[in-house]
Amino acid sequence: MKQRSITITIIITSLALLGVIVTQLYWVNNAVQLKNEQFNQKANLGLNKIVNQLLTLQNDSILLEKFKCERGNEFTNHIKFLHSVQPQLIDSVIKSEFIRLDLGATYYYGIYEKERSEFLLGNFDKYQEEILDSQHNVAVSCIFQPETYWLGIYFPHQSSYVFKKMQANIILSAFFMLVIIGSFWFVIYSLFRQKKLSELKTDFVNNMTHEFKTPISTISVASEMLSKEYVIEDKKMISKYARVIFDENVRLEGMVEKVLQVATLEREDYRLKLKSFDVHKLLNDTIRNFEVTVSQRNGKIFSRLNAASSTILADKGHFNNVVNNILDNANKYSANEPDITLSTRSNSKGITISIDDKGIGMANEHQASIFKKFHRISTGNIHNVKGFGIGLFYVKTVVEAHGGKVSVKSELGKGSRFEVFFPFYALNIKT
Repeated sequence: MKQRSITITIIITSLALLGVIVTQLYWVNNAVQLKNEQFNQKANLGLNKIVNQLLTLQNDSILLEKFKCERGNEFTNHIKFLHSVQPQLIDSVIKSEFIRLDLGATYYYGIYEKERSEFLLGNFDKYQEEILDSQHNVAVSCIFQPETYWLGIYFPHQSSYVFKKMQANIILSAFFMLVIIGSFWFVIYSLFRQKKLSELKTDFVNNMTHEFKTPISTISVASEMLSKEYVIEDKKMISKYARVIFDENVRLEGMVEKVLQVATLEREDYRLKLKSFDVHKLLNDTIRNFEVTVSQRNGKIFSRLNAASSTILADKGHFNNVVNNILDNANKYSANEPDITLSTRSNSKGITISIDDKGIGMANEHQASIFKKFHRISTGNIHNVKGFGIGLFYVKTVVEAHGGKVSVKSELGKGSRFEVFFPFYALNIKT
């Protein structure tokens, strides 16, 4: 997929996702408002029911007979009536009514004279202003003068109560939104990852083609020269061109082997053939063979095998390939004569092999990526350093398969230091 198509798809999908989120938030907000309205309706309905119950109390003949004095002073009668109803009784009436309506929120109430805002009774505490301003107020018209006394209720935690009632729906809605957002992010991440991997594979194929082209061309030229009469008659020239063909063929075999090794690791069906061997003995053999390669560039390789314990249980072939891959990189990435030092040290758990070079090094931003498959530090179209970008991926995979670890420290222009740790006994691995 082209970059433009990917960008357009992401923009359209992002806008659609944003629309879904905004719509969901809109409906959630509407649901909360509707729940608040239902709460308010229930509360006002409850107030009317409470007033009706007060009317029943006020019409009680015993109460009327008890407080039927100073008939002309109705204000006094109001006070006497309000004081005749104990606060505990009003509390009980309000509480039972709110329980019946499923209104469990904390509330404060007061019965007050409207014109003077004078509270007569209730549990209003410090909430007089809130009760007066509350939308839950009703005239206590059952008492002698209608519209004179009012009953007000204030719910300080109404919003949290409504939210608690809707908590399951809100959490579920938020969960599904997070799932959608997470899935969208994962799809975009996977898309870019696949795109990058596709680009890396394309670069790998192009690079591999370039790498194979040189030895194949050399073999072709050498083979053609061997067919010429004047070469056939010269044994030295036959030997020369035969050697070229042999060397280039070995080089091709090495490149093919690297590709096959990584293909095997990628399928994850490889098995380690564990064997006990002396690391120092193997490293000495490796260094001796590698000195030939380094000497062709007038370089040197030094060894400091200081590990107190050097016998491990590991796959000898893979171990050898790991060391050779790192040494090969140290040689390739040395701009001048290679100067390489291989050293070892050990502790109670295993042995560490360090390979230092004084090559071109690398910047910090590249050090975390060099162990990724197909990754090569970009040098434009210049192919002065050969490779497929799979050697260090192979190194990391094999080392970790043994239960070890690999790390790198490098400074641009000053060289690199690779450290590989192998435990003495490779445990919990496929064998």
